[in-house]
Amino acid sequence: MTTPATTTPASRALATFEAEASRTTSLLRFGLVGLVALGAVLDPARVEGPEFWSATAVYALFAVVWLARVLRRPVSPRTGLVATAVDLVAITVLALFAGGGGTLPTLAYVLVPVLAAFRYRPELSAAVGVATILSFLVTAAVERAPVAATTLAAEAAVLALVAVATFLLAVVLARRADRIRALLADADALTAQVLDAEARERRRLAEELHDHALQTFIVAGQELDELPGAEAADDALRAGVRELREVVFALHPYVLDEAGLVVAVRRVAERTAERAGFTVTVTGGDLDPSPHDRLLFGVARELLTNAAKHAAADAVVVGMADADGTRTLEVTDDGVGLDRSVLGARLADGHIGLASVRARVEGVGGTFTVDTRERGTRTVVRVPR
Repeated sequence: MTTPATTTPASRALATFEAEASRTTSLLRFGLVGLVALGAVLDPARVEGPEFWSATAVYALFAVVWLARVLRRPVSPRTGLVATAVDLVAITVLALFAGGGGTLPTLAYVLVPVLAAFRYRPELSAAVGVATILSFLVTAAVERAPVAATTLAAEAAVLALVAVATFLLAVVLARRADRIRALLADADALTAQVLDAEARERRRLAEELHDHALQTFIVAGQELDELPGAEAADDALRAGVRELREVVFALHPYVLDEAGLVVAVRRVAERTAERAGFTVTVTGGDLDPSPHDRLLFGVARELLTNAAKHAAADAVVVGMADADGTRTLEVTDDGVGLDRSVLGARLADGHIGLASVRARVEGVGGTFTVDTRERGTRTVVRVPR
């Protein structure tokens, strides 16, 4: 089961990048813990044993808990600042327990701006860099063993250089994110234009058929009614009129505008079931009109057509509902299931029905999920309401 789709493809893509950055920085935090501990092992004479190792254990526990947190659910940059603040406080405390400035644990400060560059916008990354330098200067001011001023100055210079480099890295990453956001927004706009153009063309063709060809057939049928011995021709013409009405309905379901999504889907489901020989159940309450109803109707029609052609199903259930700002369409059948390898082959051969449907749904910020088993397929589509 996927989460409700209330975002655009651009925001979802950037959220994915943010989640990856959260996981990466959480793993790198173990490097901070290891670097601090290594410094204490290499210079044990300056370490206040119990206090230092107790603080190290607490910091390591925090690293484990935070990693579990981000693996379960991504955190926002604002929440991530809490972890960065903990990093600075922990390294400062550990450096003080290890003798202050000029000790190996202070080298861990170098990693803090690097972690920030992965996650934050340039201004926050710069703030973290400044805070890191200030924290280092605090430890340098209280060292308990004599350390050459040139050594401390060199370490501070290196740390400042790292802070500047990571700030510039954050600038580059932010520009790339903005560019990705712009490109995906353009893709969203193009998808919307394509869908609108297709809907307009379908409507035009439906109106042309209804107002001209269909009316001509109806008049011809009325003329045949008055001719003796023309029953066979009249029956064939009436069958043609019915088929033409079906084509008009497929091109532009006027009932969707007049009676709403549930009625329109029920109508096409019942017609498909009658032709394919399966039973169909359509559920859905009184749904208010939504900007994406025409898209959902097209998705339902495609899924029902697939069930009729490929599933060999005995029963199909179609459900529609609104919840949490999304509109959901769910189509379940008890057919033969969907072999994903076969689906890939069909796509390679040019059968792009499901791929096209998925692209349209995701183009408006929705999700398209297929759950296939040995017997039956369940498809759930969610779009913003």
